Amino acid sequence: MVNRRREVKKSYALFSSTFFCIFFLFFPPAELSDGVKYEGNIPWQKNFEVLALIEIKSSLIDPHGVLVNWDNAAVDPCSWDLITCSPDGFVLSIGASDQSLSGTLASSIGNLTYLQTVRLQNNNIRGNIPPEIGRLMKLKTLDLSNNNFTGQIPPTLSHSTSFQYLRLNNNSLTGTIPTSVANMTQLILLDLSYNNLSGPVPRLHANAYNVIGNPQICSTGTEEDCNRTHPKPTSLTFTESSDGGTKNQKFTVQFGLSLACICLLIIALGFY
Repeated sequence: MVNRRREVKKSYALFSSTFFCIFFLFFPPAELSDGVKYEGNIPWQKNFEVLALIEIKSSLIDPHGVLVNWDNAAVDPCSWDLITCSPDGFVLSIGASDQSLSGTLASSIGNLTYLQTVRLQNNNIRGNIPPEIGRLMKLKTLDLSNNNFTGQIPPTLSHSTSFQYLRLNNNSLTGTIPTSVANMTQLILLDLSYNNLSGPVPRLHANAYNVIGNPQICSTGTEEDCNRTHPKPTSLTFTESSDGGTKNQKFTVQFGLSLACICLLIIALGFY
């Protein structure tokens, strides 16, 4: 009986060892850790900034290859062209002005939480300005001027209260200037010139702002004041001129006299 128990224990131990060997052969620890790899005893996870920047690269058309070293396999993006990082390795700036870039600006830019400066001016980028930019609490400078951005100015931009320089001029933006822009108390410069914006300009804290080149902008007052300044066209009703009325009256008199003369002539001929 004792020997029987020993044989059962040995069989169980052999089965367990075999099972775990096969299990770890097909499911190594790197996959069991839900995407986390290990370097020594330190867990390493794919850099979230690399993922965000690769999405930005994928949404842009880069005819001159200025983004060619933005590598999806990189551990961090601090060695990439046009990228500036902080001493502790976080992306602080994207500077890709005058690079003939086109395409659209990916919403993943809102994941670069340490970003302070974005300079993409003088390109051909189109589409809407990502509202996710409003998540960038440290962003101080956003320059998207001289591109082909369309749609409205995202009201969420005002969520980033660190803004100092906001340049969206020379695009094709439409709609009104969000009233929430008044919450951007740190603004030094706001340039919205040469778009297709309309309506009133809200109260701004910017030291300098520019809205020229927007024919439907009402630079002061409320929307009601703007409607009074630029009233909607009313339908026109046609009225006859005084000359036309006089001519019609003369024609009626002449016709009546002619008819009377004919009647008198017929009566006179009847006596003969």
